[in-house]
Amino acid sequence: MERPRERLIIVLDDLDFAWRQEDIDRVKRLWKYGLHIEEIAEYVKRKSDEVTLLLMHLSRSGKIKKRVGGVFGDRGCKKGA
Repeated sequence: MERPRERLIIVLDDLDFAWRQEDIDRVKRLWKYGLHIEEIAEYVKRKSDEVTLLLMHLSRSGKIKKRVGGVFGDRGCKKGA
């Protein structure tokens, strides 16, 4: 595939897309438990955007299911409340 001649913009270059399996397993457990994404990010010491992208990946690959409260969960912190 030939690269375009115009300048390309790389998006999300400030995020880390690499995850260790033990951290993925922890995120899945915390998701299932019902924690808010911000709290999950604190537990695994990652940016909430990185956790969000991991959860999107896990959802698309059928490794997590929808839950009560969606991304906000039904336990833990209630951001903005």
